[in-house]
Amino acid sequence: MISVKKLLVCLAGCILCSAALNWVAIPNGFPAIAIAGLAQTAEHFTGINYTNINYVLTILILLVTLLTLGKGEVTSILFMSVLYATTLWVMNRIPVRIVLEEKLVAAALYGVLTGVGTGIVLRIGYSYGGMDTLSKILKKKLLQSWETGTILLLVTVAVTLVMLTAYSLDAIAYAFVGQLAMIWSMNYVLFNMGPSLYQIEIIADSSEGIREFVIDELQKSMTSLSVRGAYSGEEKIQMDCVCTSKEYLKLREYLLEHDIQCFLKVMPLMHVFGTNKDFEKLADESL
Repeated sequence: MISVKKLLVCLAGCILCSAALNWVAIPNGFPAIAIAGLAQTAEHFTGINYTNINYVLTILILLVTLLTLGKGEVTSILFMSVLYATTLWVMNRIPVRIVLEEKLVAAALYGVLTGVGTGIVLRIGYSYGGMDTLSKILKKKLLQSWETGTILLLVTVAVTLVMLTAYSLDAIAYAFVGQLAMIWSMNYVLFNMGPSLYQIEIIADSSEGIREFVIDELQKSMTSLSVRGAYSGEEKIQMDCVCTSKEYLKLREYLLEHDIQCFLKVMPLMHVFGTNKDFEKLADESL
């Protein structure tokens, strides 16, 4: 059950993203490079309001996700997918138009609003679904050996090419600028707001793969020990490490991609002293 605080954060994120698209991007003549952008392209040819088409696309993505990735993945995106589609529909019917003389400024404003709205939702562990979910489906069914980031780039390029059938190259260029501003703003919210270091505790059946990822990919040390579950009585491996916020997100993505069933505990840290470049030096701190 989602808490009231998380519900308000999710709603705020949807409102920011919806305002960016309905009140900034559309009045200034450029689309969103996303599933909503495909809906806008379809509106150009059908005359049907894009928010209605977006609802249909959202339901189709949820159905395909259920068939390919299973109930667990659908559950993780169902709430935000429906909430965002609904907020987009409602705010499209509120007559607010923020038209700016400089289209680049409009694109930047759109990107910042969308980035903040996306970032605050991702920080609490929720996802809008959309193109990242399509990337997971492609990886699962067609491109198993590809990196998820590469597949997402491929999906973005494909969506952009489809949108060129309805929008001019200038409009797509402004949308691309907005996308860059969105990525920068989202990353700022994810990696620069709040604690910079986290203690990660993982309890799993085996350390296979996890240890190599933390040491080789994240360049962080790890402590591991054998533990016994008090309820099950089964032997488990407990792994502890300290990561930056960016590294923690990479680790979480690794666990999701490889479907590693584990207990994961994440705790923010105030100070960490050590020899790693991300840690403080004990001699530098006045205790």
